[in-house]
Amino acid sequence: MSKVRGSEQKIALVIGYLLTAGLFFGLGQFYNNPKPPEITIEEPAIDLTKINDTLNTAVSQSLNENGQVAGASTDSADCTGKIKGNISSNSKIYHMPGGSFYNRTVPEMCFDSEAEARAAGFRKSQR
Repeated sequence: MSKVRGSEQKIALVIGYLLTAGLFFGLGQFYNNPKPPEITIEEPAIDLTKINDTLNTAVSQSLNENGQVAGASTDSADCTGKIKGNISSNSKIYHMPGGSFYNRTVPEMCFDSEAEARAAGFRKSQR
């Protein structure tokens, strides 16, 4: 008993360290296991099959009877007064008369209207 009375302070200190360590270990486990977020998958509000059918119809209407894109294909640079279509490796661009690059463009196709150029898959020049 006399040994216990002489080391009461050390025993209290060890018990305090153990309680503190246990407390912080428990808190670490509590914060380390967050709930995973709930993931919900929603169906699209629009029917994508209708959009795809509409696009397929538009593409098929823009093709002529040979299966080629509508528009006058040209081997010469004579598109005077018409919309010039320029085909590069990654884009199709049409140039309007009076545009910045209209006079410099050597056309691969000529169009009579913007609607015809857009239907053939071309986009308008930004300049």
